Amino acid sequence: MRIDLPPLVKTPALFAVAASVLIACQGCVQRELQIRSRPQGAPVWVDEQYVGETPVDLPFTHYGGRRLRVGPIRDDGGMATHQSSEEIVIIRAPWYQKFPLDFFSEVLWPGTVEDIHLHKVHLAPVERVDDEDGEQRIMDEAREFRDRAGQPPEDR
Repeated sequence: MRIDLPPLVKTPALFAVAASVLIACQGCVQRELQIRSRPQGAPVWVDEQYVGETPVDLPFTHYGGRRLRVGPIRDDGGMATHQSSEEIVIIRAPWYQKFPLDFFSEVLWPGTVEDIHLHKVHLAPVERVDDEDGEQRIMDEAREFRDRAGQPPEDR
């Protein structure tokens, strides 16, 4: 029994060219989470891993929730100048990254698709207590807290 091969397979050069074209047409999606803060220079943790200081451009593979912690910003003496921010950031997949369309954007599309998600964080300045009244108020609150901490909880 003889099997007739298509003309493309009979010519190795044409087959090599066709295979090269198919390989070259493989698509690619570059996903990136950009984190910006005001002021800049705040340390950033994503999912409890330090990733750098703002501005940060972080490539990622999977969509979904990420735990994002930005700040605090500290001066040269180690005192906090700006508060920290912590939140869950939901990174949603765009329409072309949902089944079954993702096959075309990931594999068949001939170019590179960029999927950039920008997240901005504003860090509030730390309130400083510079006057004696403020210090006295803090000391009174601390004494009150210490007194309450030493007492057993009330029955309900």
